[in-house]
Parts: sequence; C-alpha cells; structure tokens
Amino acid sequence: MSDVNSDFSDFVAALNRNRVEFVIVGAFSLAFLGYPRATGDIDFWIRPTASNAEAVLRALKDFGFKSLGITKDDILSGKVIQMGFPPVRIDLLTKLDGVTAEEIWGNRQEGPFGEHAVFYLGKDTFI
Repeated sequence: MSDVNSDFSDFVAALNRNRVEFVIVGAFSLAFLGYPRATGDIDFWIRPTASNAEAVLRALKDFGFKSLGITKDDILSGKVIQMGFPPVRIDLLTKLDGVTAEEIWGNRQEGPFGEHAVFYLGKDTFI
C-alpha cells in the first residue's frame, strides 16, 4: 500500500517507534490481500500484554492523543477504542471474534504501509 492517509502513516510511525506489537486488520488488511473495499477507518489489533499496552500509551503520547486519557486497563479491556472521526478514524482492538491472539500473531503477514513495514492479518486467519 503506497498511497495512505498521512495521519494513518504518522500513527503507524508512532507505533513502530515505540515497538508496539500490532497487526492491521479490517478493510486495510483485506486490501493488502487483494480485496479492496471502502472504509472510514483503520483497525489495529494490539497484542494484549501489559508491556505492549504501555508501548501503545507511549505511541499515543507521541501522536498527540495523550489528552484522551486512555489507560493501560482501557487497552487491555477487550473493548474497541475509537479515536477521531471517519474517514480518518483509528480503531484499536485487542480481541477479534472467532480467533485467538496466538492465531492472529502467529499467522500475520509482513507488508508495506506507505513507507512503513507493518503486519497484516494473514489470509488463513480470514478464512
């Protein structure tokens, strides 16, 4: 994916700088796999560990979202955290229905997101 929204690209850069373990899921992951569809957000699955939640908080601070007051417990709660508004909304998830964290992390696929290296939800995980 070479043509990405600059806010999404900046957020991915903040995640990478802070060594957040994440996988892009949802419509952007489908597009990576060759099945593009319109969307008003980007979905990030966040690996649900305490140390990773702390890394996410650092990334949110770097990105300018510290004032939202998101906590480590919020990240680990299993609830979707939505930031911003479509068409540039960022969603953070730590659970996906029908698949375990181990399956998501173990079946991820590396690929580009603009100038950044990221992981996408693997094709076998969608099926």
